[in-house]
Amino acid sequence: MCIRDRENIVGRISILKGGKYSIEVDVITTSGFGRFAAPLDENPALYIVEAHRAVSEVDEIIGPELIGFDSQEQELIDSYLWEIDGTENLSHIGANTALAVSVAVAKAASNAKNISLYSYIGGTFTTELPVLLLKFAEDETFEYLVLVKDLMEISDVVDAMAKIKEHAKSITLQDLSKASEMAGDELGLEVSLGIIQKKEMDIEEVLQKVEDYNISYIKPLGDEELFLELIAGTEGVFVDGEYLFRTKDILDRRYYNALSIKPINLGTLTDLYNLVNDVKSERITPILAEAKYESADEALPHLTVGLKCPAIMLHESSIVKINELIRIAEDLGERGRIITFEG
Repeated sequence: MCIRDRENIVGRISILKGGKYSIEVDVITTSGFGRFAAPLDENPALYIVEAHRAVSEVDEIIGPELIGFDSQEQELIDSYLWEIDGTENLSHIGANTALAVSVAVAKAASNAKNISLYSYIGGTFTTELPVLLLKFAEDETFEYLVLVKDLMEISDVVDAMAKIKEHAKSITLQDLSKASEMAGDELGLEVSLGIIQKKEMDIEEVLQKVEDYNISYIKPLGDEELFLELIAGTEGVFVDGEYLFRTKDILDRRYYNALSIKPINLGTLTDLYNLVNDVKSERITPILAEAKYESADEALPHLTVGLKCPAIMLHESSIVKINELIRIAEDLGERGRIITFEG
């Protein structure tokens, strides 16, 4: 399963959702194949010129340096990517390039073993399925998600979203809240909303909205006081600390009890694995999430299941990933169980 020659690691331009340019990497070993196109998050740096530069990095520098490595030596390969880069934040080769190579390597290794990517990452006892948080609407103040805490099937969330859209008179928190309660009654499920703040609001106003509008997940935008008040003033609600983590490097259960993690913000698969474990050690729920600009790649559900993350956040348009999650559930069969997702 070694990477034998230069032609076996290939970079190319890839087009993402929204017409953004990124890099896709193929890793071909003696007995396996892996491919991954790196997503991009807010303010994407990889436009066409940068994407071509990233392809050159893979073809001329990274590829030749990795010849002779075994594709199963994930941690060693990932650490070598950091060594090749030579900076503290992957500013030379780019986190996009590092992630593309890293995930493609893992895919090649799992393909060589003829097992699924989630089984390769998680091992024999990988049987837990994540709760799906599905983005489906937004207005000037919030992005909206649907959650089903007591779901029996992944498709329950899609059904709940469809019912909310059917009943909502407008895209407002008040109408969507009423529609979510109606959807829950019709489906016999515990349907609720998630909200992602798009602009800062008074603490009292945020608390009031969570209390009044059937909210079970919120990603706040504000200072530490807002997070502390939400944790203290709510029960059974997931308070997502991504804003504090990214702006102030705060990883602390006192401030939040959930953290959405976008793999593109880290670098390699090993970096993702380490952060997920750090988050779990703080008794914070890790939620793997899509970046703003994604390809149609099916890897994210596999990473979520393999790393035993209790939840995954997808957009309603991410049909490939939603269907892949359903396939994983089918593959696990009676062994699979959906992780309890409680704030």
